[in-house]
Amino acid sequence: MKNILTITIASLFLLLVSCQKESIEPTTTVTTGQQTTTDTTTTTTTIDTTSTTNNPPSNLSLLDYLEGQNDCSIFYQAIFRTGIDLDISGDGPFTIFAPTDVAFQAFLDNNNWTSIDDISQNTLTMIVKFHLSNVGFIISELQTGTNVPLFLAGKEAYINMDDTTNPFIVLGLTSAVFVETDLEHTNGFVQKIGGVLAL
Repeated sequence: MKNILTITIASLFLLLVSCQKESIEPTTTVTTGQQTTTDTTTTTTTIDTTSTTNNPPSNLSLLDYLEGQNDCSIFYQAIFRTGIDLDISGDGPFTIFAPTDVAFQAFLDNNNWTSIDDISQNTLTMIVKFHLSNVGFIISELQTGTNVPLFLAGKEAYINMDDTTNPFIVLGLTSAVFVETDLEHTNGFVQKIGGVLAL
């Protein structure tokens, strides 16, 4: 009788443990960027907001965005000095390969110019058009090298994707690395680059 009672209690204990195991949800931990999320019911991915490739679209136009960017102010001034702002105010999509101020200042210095005011209107217009495309490009979605049509008629730049973690853009004998990519706005994308494109 004592053995039957012991066996019954052991069976009930095993049944109880078995039922508890079935009701426990697996715990999944996902780490993205510098944030970690633990979820006991579903898998959750947390996007690192400092990423340069998964940025949410902004509600600003390309020009409104560039106006507020202190690191691209020289190029922003060049767009307006050439009158090209009117060409990129429409619906798009456009892509702007915007040189940073550090890159543009180095370009000015290398050509013995103190500011964009020292550059002739025709030359500055050509330089600005080297950095504009009437096609929307998402760099992070490119798998292979791609030719990019530019505003300057008949000219194309090449996006080199040989190393997908360090793509760069090439025009003629000049090239520039991408500093910040895929900044989506209401009428296109801004790709910040660390150089000025010229032939």
